[in-house]
Amino acid sequence: MERGGLLDPFVDSPVNCKHCFGVAKEPYIQCMQCEKSRDNDNVVICVPCFAKGAEFGVHKNDHSYLVIRSDYSLFEPSWQAKEESMLINAINDCGIGNWQEVSYHVPDKSAEQCKSHYIKYYIENAHPELPQLQERQSIDIVHPQPVVYTGGIDDPPRPLPGTAGSRDMAGYNAARGDFDTEYDNNAEVDIQDLDFMLFEEDEKPSLGTELQVALLDMYRRRLGERYRRKRLIRNHGLIAASKTIIRLNRYRRCVPQSFGDVLPKFFSIIGFMEINLLLEGLKCEAELKRQISDLMEYRSNGISKQMGIMTYETLKKNREINLRERRNLVVSENDGIDIKWNILNKNVTNLDTVIPSSSRRVSIPLNISGKPGYENLSDIEKQIASELRLVPEDFLRFKSLFVEECRKLNGLRLAQARTLIKIDVNKIRKIYDYLLSAGLIHTPRK
Repeated sequence: MERGGLLDPFVDSPVNCKHCFGVAKEPYIQCMQCEKSRDNDNVVICVPCFAKGAEFGVHKNDHSYLVIRSDYSLFEPSWQAKEESMLINAINDCGIGNWQEVSYHVPDKSAEQCKSHYIKYYIENAHPELPQLQERQSIDIVHPQPVVYTGGIDDPPRPLPGTAGSRDMAGYNAARGDFDTEYDNNAEVDIQDLDFMLFEEDEKPSLGTELQVALLDMYRRRLGERYRRKRLIRNHGLIAASKTIIRLNRYRRCVPQSFGDVLPKFFSIIGFMEINLLLEGLKCEAELKRQISDLMEYRSNGISKQMGIMTYETLKKNREINLRERRNLVVSENDGIDIKWNILNKNVTNLDTVIPSSSRRVSIPLNISGKPGYENLSDIEKQIASELRLVPEDFLRFKSLFVEECRKLNGLRLAQARTLIKIDVNKIRKIYDYLLSAGLIHTPRK
């Protein structure tokens, strides 16, 4: 009796003959009368032992039997029953949808073949004897919600003439694609009175005609410049000035000031996407520099694991707060501060650390590591800029300004330096003294 049909389970793992204990290869024989053995396996006999009429235990050679084989097709000729079993087991292990991994477990079948065969014969045209898929009712019931009217959008696409939005867009008329006041708005005035009939022409054009043609050529060039500017404004989204400023301010910290001043000049030679990629690249570079600087700080303080960073940052913040409080502490006759209490709580023995010598508030040095222009400073310049709380770009700008002014005037006095920049005079004096001691500037020579 030969097995066939969908209800018979296939055995993928090797089975052993109960008589010779060898691996029973298909086709093999399964006894239908003997009960399962102690290890809950069917009584399987290989073909050579079955042909010899082998008998063992309670099994007799006249028992009814079943021929086990899987080299036939169930649904289509190109798929054998054994491959069907491999497909089902692979989907059970790898999950439905992971067809590339499923195909590794089914020899000679691609991922697309496994997918199409399973969907066609197990889902769309499933056999009646196969287990039916039960559709589960969703417990998440979405009820329609009314949309609340918010009174219109804040930024209409076409602001009314004379409104703040229209002024912000420089009088741009979206319906026409033009501005109320065009670039070089009086270009048409120069050609409004041209008349080519004023001059008599012989065989060659007269001088007056050539002059009028030259005026037309100039007008054409001015129109070309007008269209070029409008094209740049449209391609780079520069119509709304406020939005453009907001977009560029995102990159202010990561783009050097010298580059930011000339950035609009790149709009005429670089497209919108290329400009954005350039700015994002500079932003990413600045972020990486900041992260590297932070990691170097952590490593220099003995931190080698991620879990110690949070503790370090907390302690660093508390330490900065304590230093700020100690430096801002001012003692006068009427403030009622208990000096002894401050000494005991701050664990110091020197009164100068608790009681400042003057009422001036001492600022904390600024952390400028990783900021734009930091690499261009020398070690002493980094220290001075940090103490004066100046970013590297400002310090370099003041330095170049003093050096250039000294070269123009053949010397520079402190009073002259104070008129060049509008910052604290004490900061100007420290910068001036440093440049003077470094030989970068000098006082006027007689």
